[in-house]
Amino acid sequence: MMGRNSVLEKLRARARNAIGKPAPYGVDVDFNRFLEYRPRRLLSVFGEKGRVARVGIDLSARTRSGYFYQTDSRVELYRSLVPGVEIMPTGQAVEEKWDEIEDFFWRIVPVDTDKYTALTFLKGVHGYYVRVKKNTKVRLPIQACLLMSGGAQLIHNIIVLEEGAEATLITGCAIAPEVLGLHVGVSEFYVERGAKLVFAMIHSWNQVTHVRPRSAALLGDEAVYASYYLNMSRTRSVQMIPRIIARGKQSRAYAASIILGRGDSVYDIGTYAILSGEESSSELVSRFVVKDRARAVSRLRIDGVASKVRGYTECCGLLLSDGSSVEAIPHLMGSNPDSDLFHEASIGKLREDEVEYLMLKGFRYEEAVSMLVRGFVDVELKYLTPEVERSLTTMLDALAKRSV
Repeated sequence: MMGRNSVLEKLRARARNAIGKPAPYGVDVDFNRFLEYRPRRLLSVFGEKGRVARVGIDLSARTRSGYFYQTDSRVELYRSLVPGVEIMPTGQAVEEKWDEIEDFFWRIVPVDTDKYTALTFLKGVHGYYVRVKKNTKVRLPIQACLLMSGGAQLIHNIIVLEEGAEATLITGCAIAPEVLGLHVGVSEFYVERGAKLVFAMIHSWNQVTHVRPRSAALLGDEAVYASYYLNMSRTRSVQMIPRIIARGKQSRAYAASIILGRGDSVYDIGTYAILSGEESSSELVSRFVVKDRARAVSRLRIDGVASKVRGYTECCGLLLSDGSSVEAIPHLMGSNPDSDLFHEASIGKLREDEVEYLMLKGFRYEEAVSMLVRGFVDVELKYLTPEVERSLTTMLDALAKRSV
């Protein structure tokens, strides 16, 4: 096994070679102006209680099992509140726990994926390392808040659930109003045999922020991974296609992305599941509600590789304005005859008769539209604890109200 310095040097060389490599999808971003940008006011998580609450962060931590707070490149506070859960900055874990973290460090998200992963390795600072020990069942969620004053925030997160462990992780990301921003969050999820991880990512950006998450999840035998992504803010652009590698036998994955696109926002968002474990399964769902001049692309892909696998994708778009657009691109690939893969896709607008019916019942036009949008984004909330289900339901209610 190579030492830490040798590994880091090899990764650094690969990153340097990829620093000019564009992503295959999404708006290409010149990151130099974000690296040079200096915000006029530096934020603190504790000074932005309302802003972080909108992305699911409870600063009292009374309903949490642990927390990690980072603003820009500065880690403000982190702590585990229950036994069996380890939380610390990724940079600290690399320095102090290399033997523990090496097998999970840039393994399923290659450092040379594109210029954003390369930049994160070369210029990034911290992110969080969360490890849940074997057979530890964490009842209350762990939360991470990633706040930006402006400029570039480049972070690397590593989440490990050992065999038989169960946990929910809520990550809320936000930025100051109308400051230039580039957020790149590289996240690696390792869900070992019989473990279950629910991951909820809630974003609130501004009209001049570019967002480039880069993530992958690796599932062991009988592992369960559920991911929820919610964004209801105006955003200059978001591009991401997280990968789920269902390598374990009878592993299961569920991913739902729910987006409200407004203004001139540009979204290119998808999920890619690789069913390489026998009897593994995945369900990928997207809901895009777009208005004004917003544009959205939904890319959902499943590769059925092993025998007895099942996969399902569902891309749905709702147009609320003439100038908005949604493109749905489902992609199924079967390389094993003993696999079942299905997809559904639909794009449309609200039916006038449904709006009129609700108005005849006494609802105002805005209330009628909000109710219909709420029904459209009502995806199945799988594997959630009651507390997290209530929280996401409240956020979906807020999304519907903002759509009017």
